[in-house]
Amino acid sequence: MFFDESENAIDKKYYTDYLLNKYKKLGLNRIETAAELGISLSFLDKLLKEGTGLPLYKKIGKSQKPRIVFPVDAIADFMALNPSSIR
Repeated sequence: MFFDESENAIDKKYYTDYLLNKYKKLGLNRIETAAELGISLSFLDKLLKEGTGLPLYKKIGKSQKPRIVFPVDAIADFMALNPSSIR
C-alpha cells in the first residue's frame, strides 16, 4: 500500500479543525495533549524524558521545569500520521 499524501492532508485538516474548535487556542499543554493522544500524563512525561514518540513541542522558559506546549499543527500532523496511536 502506498502512502496517499492527499488523504493525509485531509486527516491533518480534520484534526487541526477539531483541536482548534475544541480548545480555541494554538497550543496545548501536557494534560490536554495526553488526553487527545489517549495516553496518561505519566506516560507522556516518560516519552518527553526519552525524547521520542511525540509530536513536536516547544519548551517555554529556561527554568529547571520549563512549560511545555504542543502546537495544534504538530499534534494534528502526529495524529494523521499515527492513527493507531489515537484512542
